[in-house]
Parts: sequence; structure tokens; C-alpha cells
Amino acid sequence: MKTLGISILLSAAILAFAQQPDPAKTLFDVGVGDEASGRLDRAKLTLLTLASTYDDTPFTTKAKVEIGAIYVFEEAQAQMRSGQPLAAYRTFRTVTRAYPESPLAKLASDEMGRLDPDGKWKLR
Repeated sequence: MKTLGISILLSAAILAFAQQPDPAKTLFDVGVGDEASGRLDRAKLTLLTLASTYDDTPFTTKAKVEIGAIYVFEEAQAQMRSGQPLAAYRTFRTVTRAYPESPLAKLASDEMGRLDPDGKWKLR
């Protein structure tokens, strides 16, 4: 009877811990959500926190990739602000090609369409 009670408690403890969310996944999901919403500084901070805190999870590698995408996307935005639309177009294109799984790939594609509505830069 005592063994049965211990087995039940152990099973309950295993289930309770198994249902705990992975903090690295949570940070990754929050960072990517912020990224998709255009809150790049917040996304970068969240993803950097993930990468520096959890070095033994696959989400760290994914976070580092997304951080790279953010930096390239921000470079394209800076090029737009400084009056370099063709350079910005090319940098946005880099985001879409180098980081196709990133939420920023869609945003970069949208920016490319705004910068080149006639498609004259597509072949450059």
C-alpha cells in the first residue's frame, strides 16, 4: 500500500514537471512575436537573453539566427532613412533570401514592394 502511494505521488510529480513550459521556448516565442510585430529592440533583447541564458537548447541557435535577421533588417531601414532606396532594397532582399523562415522575411518583402512597385529592381 505504501509503495502504491509513493508510485502515485511520483507519477503526479512527473506529470506536473512535464507540463511546465520550456523557458527557452517561451523566450523564443515572445521574441519572434515581437519581431513579427515590428518591436525589434524588444525582440533583440529577449532573444539575446535567451542566447546568453540557455546555451544547451536548440532555441539558442534559432535565437542567434533571428538576431542576425534583425540586424540586417535594421541596416536596410537605416539605408532607407539615409536616402539609399536601392541599397535598402538589396538589403531587404538579403533578409528574404538569408532568413526565409524569419518573420522579418515577410516584412522585408513588403518593404521591397513599396520601394520598387514596378519591379524594375528585381533583376539587379
